Amino acid sequence: MLLSIHNSSPKILVLALALLSCTTFHAQKEKNKAAPFIRVYDLQGTKISKGRIARITDSSLVVSRGEKPVNLELSKIGFIKTKRSVGNNILYGAAIGAGTGAILGLASGGENEWWGKGEGAGGFGLILGAMGAGAGAITAIFKKTKTFSIEGKHSNLKAFQEAMDE
Repeated sequence: MLLSIHNSSPKILVLALALLSCTTFHAQKEKNKAAPFIRVYDLQGTKISKGRIARITDSSLVVSRGEKPVNLELSKIGFIKTKRSVGNNILYGAAIGAGTGAILGLASGGENEWWGKGEGAGGFGLILGAMGAGAGAITAIFKKTKTFSIEGKHSNLKAFQEAMDE
């Protein structure tokens, strides 16, 4: 037994070195952070755009939503809110709950049960969907959305840019 381990040790060493040489080390590499999601409102408080920050210049803010960047003039920007709205959390919670409930309802319903697969899917989907929406609403407490007043002023946009760079 000891002899067979001794004879195979060069093979194990070669295999270990081959595996190690295939790995890449990322200990000091900085990760690329995605640009923060923002919602931009005009001077009257109406939402005019939403998306990720593409670029901030002296006279405008460029917001990217999908493939199409939107250029917003500084003079039209009233305030900017970071992160997504509370409705987004509620929607995701309801969708996850309803989907999970529908799957559980389909799995638990049967021909010998007092509910069928369709009734179980609908009932469980409705109940867990409502619970998921409630959970999404509760998570809004921990969201930490920030509001930056711009009011069309260059100095306020500069302060917003510095806050986003941190």
